[in-house]
Amino acid sequence: MTSILFCFLASLLLLPALEAHSKALERITNGQEAKEGQFPYIVQLVILKINSLINLSVCGGSIIANDWILTAAHCTEYAGKVIIFYGSDQYGQGQVKVEVHAHSIIQHPKFHRIGGTAFNDIALIRSKWVDFNDRIQKIALPKPNQRGESFAGQWSQSAGWGRLKDNSKLIPDRLQWVNLKIIENSVCRIFFYIDETHLCTETPDRKSVCGGDSGGPLVLDKEKILVGINSFVAKAGCEAGYPAGFTRVSKYLDWIRKVSNVTS
Repeated sequence: MTSILFCFLASLLLLPALEAHSKALERITNGQEAKEGQFPYIVQLVILKINSLINLSVCGGSIIANDWILTAAHCTEYAGKVIIFYGSDQYGQGQVKVEVHAHSIIQHPKFHRIGGTAFNDIALIRSKWVDFNDRIQKIALPKPNQRGESFAGQWSQSAGWGRLKDNSKLIPDRLQWVNLKIIENSVCRIFFYIDETHLCTETPDRKSVCGGDSGGPLVLDKEKILVGINSFVAKAGCEAGYPAGFTRVSKYLDWIRKVSNVTS
């Protein structure tokens, strides 16, 4: 029965209905194809939802421990089951596939939305233990002394399997990635209602995250630490040049530790 259900879910991934997700869902536009093993800390999440108009969604997530995934709360909202694909650059594939149910999903208790902005948009998924190898690795969290750092001016990378263009329904077979420069929140507030728990990046030359990779990682180029979780973009589209919004991971270190006991 499980294999039949998975095949059914996989076939649904091709349906155009998945392309009608809210602009809050993230994808990579005008990025580059990832090399094998370039992002060993990213996982793909196929989420079966209950009591929701959207029965199925696809998001990204970050490995922060052998048995914990960090993602966005708007991805796991109404989730009944999540299929986690570890260790693959190919869409809908993985070296390891793990299925978890709602009791293994912990959303931030203060997750909510105001307009197009999600607040406390962070969730943890407890997985079975998965051994690390050259294709499956965790990504480090910010250090406690970085809680107040803005990271503005630093370059970062984000990756995902979502749609390549605003006006196209094509979904790439292989993982895509993009370099994005982090900006001050004061600049981002010109465009969005945000607070100190958010982080924003520039999106020059139509290069951006966009819908389908929500929950995926934003990682500093130099330090290789997870500073953001893909959360929202402008209603005008991913290629419109507006900043992209992320959950600022450094503001949630205490919550992550409390729920998962993960500290680094």
